[in-house]
Amino acid sequence: MKMTEDKGDARYVINAHAPGRVTINHSVYTRSLVIGPQRLVSEWRPRSTDELESGDIDVILEDKPDIVLLGTGDRQRFPNSKVLRRFAEAGVGCEVMDNAAACRTYTVLMAERRRVVAALLLED
Repeated sequence: MKMTEDKGDARYVINAHAPGRVTINHSVYTRSLVIGPQRLVSEWRPRSTDELESGDIDVILEDKPDIVLLGTGDRQRFPNSKVLRRFAEAGVGCEVMDNAAACRTYTVLMAERRRVVAALLLED
């Protein structure tokens, strides 16, 4: 049986991930980024949950996602309550997880054509 990947009409696909890096459309990124099926912000300011501010969320919300996957590095770390409140005020679900889980979940939800954005914190 031949298996093929269904990426729908997505322009940006996560091909691989490893600690401190993610491969999107066969290009490797080592800085924090925001990815949605139709948009890639390849240099997002924060590097850790400690640096994450509510203003950083504006970039994520530009695509009007239904759900945001916040990847917090090699392990799950929750951001401060102001950041989480920003998502709630916008009516957007936010799931906090490590980057590996965020990349896998993004791929599944994108294939289902869901309005998903992954914001991945990659420390230098």
